[in-house]
Amino acid sequence: MAVTQKDIADKLNLSINTVSRALRGLPDISRETRASVLQVAKELGYRKNLAASRLRTNRSHVLGVAITDYGNPVMSELIRGAESVAKRAGFTLMLGSTNENKEDEKALIESMLAQGVDGILLLPSMLNEGLLNTIEQEGVPYVLAVRKYEGRVCNMVRSDDLGASAEVAQYLYGLGHREFLYVSGLEYLSSSRERYEGFCRGLAQNGLSPAHVRTIACDGSRADAYRVMRQWMEEQGGTLPVTAIFAFSDYVACGIYAALREKGIRVPEDVSIVGYDNNEFSHILVPALTTVDNHFYDIGRRAMGRLLAVLLRPEGKEPKEYVNQPELVLRDSTAAPGGMQA
Repeated sequence: MAVTQKDIADKLNLSINTVSRALRGLPDISRETRASVLQVAKELGYRKNLAASRLRTNRSHVLGVAITDYGNPVMSELIRGAESVAKRAGFTLMLGSTNENKEDEKALIESMLAQGVDGILLLPSMLNEGLLNTIEQEGVPYVLAVRKYEGRVCNMVRSDDLGASAEVAQYLYGLGHREFLYVSGLEYLSSSRERYEGFCRGLAQNGLSPAHVRTIACDGSRADAYRVMRQWMEEQGGTLPVTAIFAFSDYVACGIYAALREKGIRVPEDVSIVGYDNNEFSHILVPALTTVDNHFYDIGRRAMGRLLAVLLRPEGKEPKEYVNQPELVLRDSTAAPGGMQA
């Protein structure tokens, strides 16, 4: 016979309500009482009856987290941050990847809604704004992470891509660079646009116009970054008309490294490179990659905290936007033109 909360309450001479609140980790229960409840629950082999809980509270205690790509290490950081907050509040996560695909994103969100998730943390593909209307019509709270739809008022946690990219431009300018290449991600992504815009702003503060920034676009993968970089170099007739490259992401930077290496172009002796994201492998590239850390763990943590605030607190209903401050991480892939250390 299944152990119930009443069994735990009887053993500790507590009310069922106290046991329930202790098991959910609510703050009005003392640390000592919660520890006692958890210990007895473990001894008796108690398992939470999710079906009964849902009938009682009209909540599944499951939250959806929709990311873009399981293969990108920063996505795991976002998930870890979100899960660290959700677990403490007694929620579990339903995970899914959109693969930067409109139909996959639609199917994933509809599946989460059908499964009765209490809320959704979404890193949007930027191809499906109408999907947010569907979520709202279902009465399910959501928070956007990393990317934004212009003009959309909603709960959101993202990085200051404009400010961080301006800092990259000022750093490279300070090293002596005057001609640049920006290798963007998908051009409709808000983050891709803002990194270019911020970079140009940073140069403008030093008197350089956007004419000093050449641009090529890829789909954000290492393979496509390699392809477009190789093609661009061939179009230059064997010469490199820039001394510094700003990559949309560390993934993109990896593709650029491979294309440059194939042509015998050295980093940073012949060209400096700056990435974005501070992926786990950025420091083991040769040379180690200068990059921007936009703190995906913290974005996941803050986005989940915001989602729970909307779900659980009456005062949390007003949409809010939080902007994380990224950090420029200096490594060995950047130097003054000609490879001279600054």
